[in-house]
Amino acid sequence: PVGDEHDYDAERYAGVLELVREKSNWDETPADVNRGVSAYYSHNSYVAQVVELTLDGDTPQIDKVWSGVDCGIVVNPDAARNQVGGSIIDGIGHALYSKLTLTDGEPDQSNFDDYRLMRMPEAPSEIETHFADNNIDPTGLGEPGLPPVSAALANALYQAMGERLYDQPFIDQLEEAELATVG
Repeated sequence: PVGDEHDYDAERYAGVLELVREKSNWDETPADVNRGVSAYYSHNSYVAQVVELTLDGDTPQIDKVWSGVDCGIVVNPDAARNQVGGSIIDGIGHALYSKLTLTDGEPDQSNFDDYRLMRMPEAPSEIETHFADNNIDPTGLGEPGLPPVSAALANALYQAMGERLYDQPFIDQLEEAELATVG
């Protein structure tokens, strides 16, 4: 984003990447763990996320997600952490499972009994959210926490499988792929 009202701040963007690198202890990632990272800017907020996963047979198990968030002054830290955590669960669920198809212009999925959402045992075992400490006026937090987690998940799956997944939901490709742990 460019312009007088929505200038992109590269230092704040780099700041959340550094924050999530530090909090996830990225430099000391265990050999049997697969990680992916992604960052996003929206509503004048910056979010970087690291997804850590292992494979249980052919099934990815998301063990932990770290978020570094710069949304200015955090007025209500508990609510803000819950907002980011909910975004992470929604983002992973949609990236892995949710599919909406149409037949003759009509949706094939009409309710939650045939629209796949993430189930509780599939949710990350742990979510950590860390906020940048600054005196900038509060910015948006409703949307910025969701988009980067699907890209971080895709990067972690690439590390695990050695194959890029481009089409969501990823579960379709995971079922077709021969999963092989890389490195």
